[in-house]
Amino acid sequence: MTFRGIRQKIMTAAGCILINTLFLWGISFASGGGAGAGSGNAHLWDLLYRIINFGLLVIILLFVMKKVSIKDFFSNRREEIRKKLDELKLDKEASEARYQELEKKLKEAETTKVEIIEQFRADGIAEKEKILSEAKKRASKILAHADLAIEREIKAARDRLRQELVEIAADRAQDVVAKNMTDSDQEHLVKEFIERVEKLH
Repeated sequence: MTFRGIRQKIMTAAGCILINTLFLWGISFASGGGAGAGSGNAHLWDLLYRIINFGLLVIILLFVMKKVSIKDFFSNRREEIRKKLDELKLDKEASEARYQELEKKLKEAETTKVEIIEQFRADGIAEKEKILSEAKKRASKILAHADLAIEREIKAARDRLRQELVEIAADRAQDVVAKNMTDSDQEHLVKEFIERVEKLH
């Protein structure tokens, strides 16, 4: 149905309502009389006022419908709704793409995190091995120095002990010789010493 057909139907309906209202108003006016005539006239004026308001409303409606095409209005509205749906569809696709991208980045981050943890663990093990190796080397050097120091101390102690034993033995030998040596032994030793000295010269 076209806009013109709709407008004709509205105008026909408005005309019928107006004619019926006037007819009813005429009947009410004709039947009114006597003491109740004043109150009947008030009702008639109220009815007339309502009819005029209704007529103005119909005229304004017809004027607006004449200015705006209903077909164009609904067509434009349908186009706007279609564009809005297209925009929403594009937004949905963009959101899904963004979600997929974020999910992919999250998985990559998880993988990277695991790799970093493994790398740190491997580095920690390597560093531990390095520290233990260096500690063993230092311990070996310290033990070697300690062994040398101990050997030196033992050697020095042996030399001191040997020297002390020699000195003690010499003192005892001197005491023994002094106690057991006679004058003739002393003369014999002096002569033997002189002869050795002369032989050296």
